[in-house]
Amino acid sequence: MKKLALVSILGLALAGCGGGGGDDAPVVQRKPTSQQGTIDAISGNTITVNGFNYDVADVVYRAANLQSSDLRRGMMVAITPTNARSESHIQSRNQGMQVTLEPTMTGLITDINYEVGSFKVNGIPLTFSGLSREILQGNWVMVSSLPAIIDGKPSYKVLSVVKFENNDMTNYIEVEGIINHLNKDTHIFKLGAALNVDYSNANELPLQGLSNGQWVEVEGSLVDNGFKADEIEIENYDEINNDTEIEGLVTLVANDFSWFELNYKGQFIINANTRFEDGSKTQLKPGVAVEVTSLSQNNQQIAAEVEFDDGDSDTGDWAGSDIDLEGRISFVDENQNSFTVATIHQGNQVIYVNRQTRYEDGLKFGTMLNANVEVEAYKVNGQLIASEIERED
Repeated sequence: MKKLALVSILGLALAGCGGGGGDDAPVVQRKPTSQQGTIDAISGNTITVNGFNYDVADVVYRAANLQSSDLRRGMMVAITPTNARSESHIQSRNQGMQVTLEPTMTGLITDINYEVGSFKVNGIPLTFSGLSREILQGNWVMVSSLPAIIDGKPSYKVLSVVKFENNDMTNYIEVEGIINHLNKDTHIFKLGAALNVDYSNANELPLQGLSNGQWVEVEGSLVDNGFKADEIEIENYDEINNDTEIEGLVTLVANDFSWFELNYKGQFIINANTRFEDGSKTQLKPGVAVEVTSLSQNNQQIAAEVEFDDGDSDTGDWAGSDIDLEGRISFVDENQNSFTVATIHQGNQVIYVNRQTRYEDGLKFGTMLNANVEVEAYKVNGQLIASEIERED
């Protein structure tokens, strides 16, 4: 799912240098022509996303064409023009926008307890205080959410639960989450805290393979002992357009605040031109809600602007989700994408790597055996995933 929200390049450039003049006049950004975020409000045929209003022309999900009346507050959506009209024309008229639904999971709802707002979708336990009593056991629902940690395990902060009865949709089952306890021999991994996913007969897998710590979208079907995958797609920000705005929760922060990760999907570099609104970089920590505008430079995403949104932050259960380790690398397992660090106070620690792991000081995964290192890692369901590896001072 591409997270698109085009903003003014000129506005960002001025913002990065404090406005470019001696006055303290605020920088005025143009209205994004395309973006991805949460519906904040609905009024007739107009929706509000990230503070901007859009007239809805079409609503789609997969092969199904829906109506604007199917939209609900809290839904995660992507907004794009319905045709190839010029950007200036769209901004002057602001009509004809296509809204694509981008849920975290879809499937049958079970185990409903309206009193406490608890239920399951695809066997995953969830809670949502706004669960409607019109949603009944066995209904097909669409859940939008952000990542969360509950009782030390990966979970979901539910934003909306919506029932659909469209025949083009109700046979479709998907779920997003973070991979952990990946077993490449049995072709099984856990998604989130407890959902077992069998990908042995999947028709479509990522070319770069699967790794612990990746956020993926899995399509398939429920079976007695878990989920049988037909297709798996890695969700990341590698191909987002320049000047893209993304909303979500901070999931990792470098110790020196040189970068942070959003929604477990991608890292953003902080440099001298990064502009912060309603906070500073030292306030970045796991669970903090932000909106990030990025610029692509040298195959990296640079945070041009970071806006804090305290109302959506969820920092309580994230405390202790990251850990720092120092020691000598005593073993490297290239098949499992893991290495073992012999530490003085914490014993031998097995740590996994993935495509987002950052290597400093000339270190490389295949040649770092016996190196003395400092590792910044985070915990996922009892496993350690390396976010950054550097030589020990």
